[in-house]
Amino acid sequence: MTISLSKRVFAGLMVAALAGLPTTRAFSQSTLEKVKSAGFIRAAIHNEPPYAYMTLEGKAAGLGPEIVTAVLARLGINQIDWVVTPFNSLIPGLKAGRCDIVAAQQSIFPARCEQVAFADPTNTALEGLLVKAGNPKNLHSYDDLKKDANITIATPSGTTELNYVHAYGIPDSRLITISNHADGADLVRSGRADAYTLEQPSGNLLISSGKAEGLELATPFAIPVVDGKKVISYGATTFRKDDTAFLEAYDKELKAFEQTPEFWAIEKKNGFTEESTKLAIAKTAAEVCAGK
Repeated sequence: MTISLSKRVFAGLMVAALAGLPTTRAFSQSTLEKVKSAGFIRAAIHNEPPYAYMTLEGKAAGLGPEIVTAVLARLGINQIDWVVTPFNSLIPGLKAGRCDIVAAQQSIFPARCEQVAFADPTNTALEGLLVKAGNPKNLHSYDDLKKDANITIATPSGTTELNYVHAYGIPDSRLITISNHADGADLVRSGRADAYTLEQPSGNLLISSGKAEGLELATPFAIPVVDGKKVISYGATTFRKDDTAFLEAYDKELKAFEQTPEFWAIEKKNGFTEESTKLAIAKTAAEVCAGK
């Protein structure tokens, strides 16, 4: 009898405990309801123009913040508390609850899809390489970076570019990992690095802003090939995996926003062409996560 009673008590406790756990759907709804009720949301970004950055006036700007601000307003969320953090802390911070979404337009790729969920893509960009004017090392591809053992490469930690460098088998001993986007240009200008890996829109903005004096983007620069496939990055807003209802509501409003002149003006303002934007919005996050 004692054993039987213990089993019943244990089973009852387990049922009660499980009943108290939120389902994915319930947790997602509570997250969306929470930010609507509070009237504000915490959104994390990393300083990497034109994707996301803070202006000298303390205002969040760039493709991610501008699109996210417009879409959240459509959801009735009009106040955003911006959290600036190093790139490699964006996803850990999101998962730990230090922010509610990430508006840095992070690139979608399978390894990240295992940790977080993405809204549908809003941008795509080809990879680039920032080098000294005249490209003295004659660098035009990741293969060029790999074959010359004397080349030192600056690359941001936690980024797609760092993944590409590793995929090409370039050892960490030849890398300088950085947390601030602008540091890459300084490293190349000073000669401490021979090249800085980044996406072309970021490089173009650095050059046009005067922060990359004496530097240029290597032209042409070959699209990286990983696992036999040419890779093009697709960027999107990042959510916790449990925030299903929030993500669904966001994607619905995002699709509606993409039909407005305001959306296309934001893309153009931040250096993204109509061609690249059409390529991005034709994809879903599920397709990109699946490597399609």
